[in-house]
Amino acid sequence: MTTNLNAVIKEIAYLNNVYRSAGAQVKTKLETLWEIGDCLFKLGVSKPHSMGWEIQRETKGLIKRPTIFRAHKIKQIWAKKDEMIKDIGSLKSISSLSEMLPLIDPNQEVRKKILHKELEQLYKYASSNNKKNFKNYVSFLKNKYSHGRLGQQLDRAKYLKNYDEVIKDFKKLQGELLKMVKENKSDERERFKKQVPIDEIRSFSNMCLSLTTKNNFKLYKNIPPPQSSATNKAFQSLFNFFKILLSKKSDIERARIRRLISAEAFAQLSDMITSIQSEESAEDYKKRQQLSIGI
Repeated sequence: MTTNLNAVIKEIAYLNNVYRSAGAQVKTKLETLWEIGDCLFKLGVSKPHSMGWEIQRETKGLIKRPTIFRAHKIKQIWAKKDEMIKDIGSLKSISSLSEMLPLIDPNQEVRKKILHKELEQLYKYASSNNKKNFKNYVSFLKNKYSHGRLGQQLDRAKYLKNYDEVIKDFKKLQGELLKMVKENKSDERERFKKQVPIDEIRSFSNMCLSLTTKNNFKLYKNIPPPQSSATNKAFQSLFNFFKILLSKKSDIERARIRRLISAEAFAQLSDMITSIQSEESAEDYKKRQQLSIGI
């Protein structure tokens, strides 16, 4: 772990606890996100996505990648905390912030075109109790200022058709591992370890992390074996499919899978499958998940 990463984690650890507090009001969460972003800027963090993944891995999920990205983006949008509170301090939900980001992000083309009065109206709807009006207005602005993917509806169904079996195997393996850890099924964990060779576990974990984002493809290590000999069918199918997927130069197919399986789901599967290798790591994973409730 680098000194810079250590410094960032140390600086934002307390703020992250405040942000994650189950009883925290939306306004408190927004203020805390801004303060985390302020710390990130002062510490020279310029790539919040990659830094977010490093922090999430190093803290074993106690500080989440989306928290780092949102905090950095909020600070970029609002130089002063008071300005942010004036605009969105009455937000009813943090999820509304996520929906607005593509429209208010200064790095996006739409932000240069959107009118000031439209921004004011957007903040007004986001702060009201009428979720339908807010969602409709967000859709209206995205369609009005359609650029690239903004305002375009993804036809996810056609990808699900092509990768239906992959998604089914992913969910099956995810469910098996969750059950083994959460219900303390040590006998099932032992049986799984007999079904799947340890070298394949390491390789699979690396492949899952490499599929989280386009940039994380550089993390991929072509660890043997080239094909799985596991007797767990869901694992074997996914292992062989991921190997082929990661051997391709083009990112097209990997991008499709990323639209169907979230980065968090890939990261969770990687974490779980390595955590069941010992009783101590399984218990540690369980505790981390309990701490992550409500995030």
